[in-house]
Amino acid sequence: MRTRLTFLLLTGACTALLAFTSIGATQGPGGAIAMDGDDIAGVVTGPKGPEAGVWVIAETTDLPTKFSRTVVTDDQGRYLIPDLPKASYQVWVRGYGLVDSPKSTATPGARLALEAVVAPTPQAAAHYYPAGFWYSLLEIPAEREFPGTGGTGNGIQPAITSQQQYLRVVKSGGCTTCHQLGTIGTREIPKDLGHFNSSLDAWQRRIASGQAGGAMVGTINQVGLRMQQEFANWTDRIKAGAVPPAPPRPQGLERNVVITQWDWADPKHYLHDEV
Repeated sequence: MRTRLTFLLLTGACTALLAFTSIGATQGPGGAIAMDGDDIAGVVTGPKGPEAGVWVIAETTDLPTKFSRTVVTDDQGRYLIPDLPKASYQVWVRGYGLVDSPKSTATPGARLALEAVVAPTPQAAAHYYPAGFWYSLLEIPAEREFPGTGGTGNGIQPAITSQQQYLRVVKSGGCTTCHQLGTIGTREIPKDLGHFNSSLDAWQRRIASGQAGGAMVGTINQVGLRMQQEFANWTDRIKAGAVPPAPPRPQGLERNVVITQWDWADPKHYLHDEV
């Protein structure tokens, strides 16, 4: 019997149901996970055997809204995607150290063996790392550089008196209050933004974009040009091949999480609806 603790998260962009599910309590013959007729289950293997702590994603567009459900493999590489609505699903493997596997088609009630695909390069592996890991590559001025010495000095406004105050703007006291940083759309300069002579020019244009452009420009000007330079250097280093350290794969109770998402937004929703 599976045990579930469910949370419902509502945003303007999607509805996400997070359910903690124990899948290891009931086993079928030969150690296989017992399953119902509305589940998809199986084992994920890689070149070295079972792949533990990787995600298995089932996604469909057969329902009124795009729907996906994601689970995590156990120590033996086993997975169970529970309680799926009747539909045809594309199922694949994603995980740290891997690239997305080819998608397989399955319907509820199927047992499906999946093969993980090892990432060929550190850059390919890092494509799937959380945004925060990429954001950690941003270089922060040293403590000795505070208080700032202004536009004719180190580019940090004198009102920024400590490294902690600077970090507050870079983190949840400023930038990440509204959106992630470190996503592919922020760690790279989109071509659609236009042509620029430097990454600094691109960042100055980027932060002026959209409904929140004025607020972003105002915030970053309160800190000084140095912050814009640091963001420009950040994207330049990433373009040159820098990658963050690999995150650990899910462990323990983290492997019991089930994430269900229904996407119902449209491209014109405001950025907060994507947070």
